[in-house]
Amino acid sequence: MKVDPFPTELARSFLPQILTIPLVLTAGCATDAVGPVLLSEPELIYDPDGRAPLAALVEFTTDEPAFVTLHIDDGEVMRAVPFDEANTQHSIHVLGLRPSRNHSISLELVDAGGNQAIRGPTIEIDTPPLPDDFPPIQLLRAQPSQMEPGVTLFNASAIPGNYGYLVVVDGVGQVLWYARTEIRTVDVRRARSGNFLYLGTGEPGEDVAAEMDLLGNVVRQWYPAGLGQSGPAGAIPVDTDSFHHEIYELPSGNFLTLSSEMRGLDSYPTSEDDPGAPTETARVVGDVVVEFRRNGDLVNEWSLLDILAPYRIGYDSLGEGWNRVYGDPEGGTRDWSHGNAVIYEERTDSLIVSLRSQDALVKISRQTGDLEWILGTSDGWRQNFDSYLLNAENDFEWPYHQHAPMLTPSGNILLFDNGNSRARPFQGRTEAADSYSRAVEYAIDEESMRVSEVWAYGGPGGEIFYSSALGDADWLGTTGNVLVTDGARITDANGRASDNFLGGQVWARIVEVTHTSPAEKVFELLIRDESNEAGGWYVTRSERLASLYP
Repeated sequence: MKVDPFPTELARSFLPQILTIPLVLTAGCATDAVGPVLLSEPELIYDPDGRAPLAALVEFTTDEPAFVTLHIDDGEVMRAVPFDEANTQHSIHVLGLRPSRNHSISLELVDAGGNQAIRGPTIEIDTPPLPDDFPPIQLLRAQPSQMEPGVTLFNASAIPGNYGYLVVVDGVGQVLWYARTEIRTVDVRRARSGNFLYLGTGEPGEDVAAEMDLLGNVVRQWYPAGLGQSGPAGAIPVDTDSFHHEIYELPSGNFLTLSSEMRGLDSYPTSEDDPGAPTETARVVGDVVVEFRRNGDLVNEWSLLDILAPYRIGYDSLGEGWNRVYGDPEGGTRDWSHGNAVIYEERTDSLIVSLRSQDALVKISRQTGDLEWILGTSDGWRQNFDSYLLNAENDFEWPYHQHAPMLTPSGNILLFDNGNSRARPFQGRTEAADSYSRAVEYAIDEESMRVSEVWAYGGPGGEIFYSSALGDADWLGTTGNVLVTDGARITDANGRASDNFLGGQVWARIVEVTHTSPAEKVFELLIRDESNEAGGWYVTRSERLASLYP
């Protein structure tokens, strides 16, 4: 039987589509043969929530526990997907379909003793083309023999617009799965459940953390309710001011995210360029690290305004990015720290937080909230922070406006060093045209409080690129390669690098490089509109998964 999942526009409004497919045994399988017997006709459930057109579900029953292998053939690629649990009630995900193709799908059943495989005839599915507003993806390079095996998950958000896509591509850039989100996404990763976990942001009151299954169903959502916000229907409230940048699943199943708080501070700086400028009373917004349970209960909060120095500013610390969350107060807000990541170090039960406007990573004890170290330039810290500052050794560059730290298997820290300004206030900014970004790995000796630079990819001596915002660098466990998300390249009308996120053309690149000096590119994907108009697409993070299947 051939199934057209979207025969008419009318059919789209009646999802889920449940299609009963008779599965007649092949002539070689006699009814008295030993082996599994189908007790129900398989049902194909296609795109049940209307979000993930390249995914489906097949459900059926057998008379005895049976192992299932799913065979998918799209005319160019044939794949066999085995499932390692023997059941009688089967609910099998059909994943890895490709757009604009006819797919033949068949089932192979084997009894628990490994006897007599039973193969049924095919089900045919015609998948729709990619949507007109899908991010434009171009493969620039792929060297499979040198690449980390698996598929690449990333989020892409549109500018202008209040929507985005979660996307999975294979090793040659072919789209295998996607889901549209009616909100811009700022983080995505695979949860321990096998589902996708992401953070979305939009207009005031739209911030959510969400878990989506592989059929595109949003199975649960959480939203910050501390300022009286209301969330989506059925979403779980969390008593905190905001969610931003990060949703991180702890080994306990709890979540870490970044929230915020606003305080009035007297005699606050008013300029990042003139040290003699007058001060003012300012509404200063600082980051709060939040741990919460799946039911929305708060476990703990760690206020960076209490832990660090509220009067130490960096470039962009005086920006008004928090106005929308705090109701556009008179005089605006001040984006003192601009946290953009928090991760957990299980070995020491500690939190590592990335603070963009402070040009620093800080490590905090999860149990006591005590500061343990600061990785960043020593300029501007009061004397009582001297003992927490890591001291650099050998050839070394501090990160500036960095994103997305992660721990490597050796305990080093890998991060994306955006490189904005490459200076502290009153020292003079480096212009965008002269700036560069890097993926960089640091080794920290906590006993001697020293930090060394182990490896880097990017400028100034290597390939020059500059993402003024966003970015990610992930260690890949099989090859030791590094997956780099060059997440927000911005160019002006003349094609020159720019920091004007809302006024330039925005595009992104995902590149896999070897962990060598110099690094070699083995995979490169471009997400870029061919036009030279303002706007475009940004990618916050990407992740290499061993398989689309959990």
